[in-house]
Amino acid sequence: MQAIVIEKFGGPDCLVYTDLPEPKAGQVVIEIKAFGLNHAEMHMRRGEWAEAAPVSGIECVGLVDSCPGGEFPVGAKVAALMGGLGRTINGSYADYTRAPASNVALIESDLSWAELAAIPETYATAWTCLFRNLEITPGQTLVIRGATSAFGQAAINLAVNAGVRVIGTSRKFVGHAAPWGSCLLGGLAGWSRPDQGLQSAGANGERGLSDLLRQLRVRQAGLPAV
Repeated sequence: MQAIVIEKFGGPDCLVYTDLPEPKAGQVVIEIKAFGLNHAEMHMRRGEWAEAAPVSGIECVGLVDSCPGGEFPVGAKVAALMGGLGRTINGSYADYTRAPASNVALIESDLSWAELAAIPETYATAWTCLFRNLEITPGQTLVIRGATSAFGQAAINLAVNAGVRVIGTSRKFVGHAAPWGSCLLGGLAGWSRPDQGLQSAGANGERGLSDLLRQLRVRQAGLPAV
């Protein structure tokens, strides 16, 4: 099979096409149709990550090629992420990869492969921040800074679906908040400081405000959440 391999640590020119043996059975082997690009993979390519497999890529979508454990039928449409992909085992920058069954999920969608590939890691990260770190509940108010980014939009979709009132800020000018449903979206042109979203909510008597970006940065720094 063809794969994109980290030949040496450095810039994008350090990624080279090469032929590798197909992954051996033993976990879920996936014929890759598309994969996402993530900041983590950039750090792996530069040698800035503690672990980096020769083939990078921490997520993918594709079809099950083999599944010795029987968890998924051959030919099933699936998404896979983490579980050592791109870190301790060769990842998704290839024709095929293998992943633990616990890190593979069935997909039922008419989206294109390219569109599907943008979902797994983004939504998994947003879900972890919202429901594991912040433990949000219906009726709370959530502030999302960078709300028009891919991560921000994923967080908005998950939070609104969970019955949370969302306030978003963005550097981009947004004339209205219709595309984001029940989200009050303010551009920084209207709010001179990002924290004015917090102040705006507080002025309206909102309690229990959660700031998603602050929690994400705290978690990444290894500090206790507040």
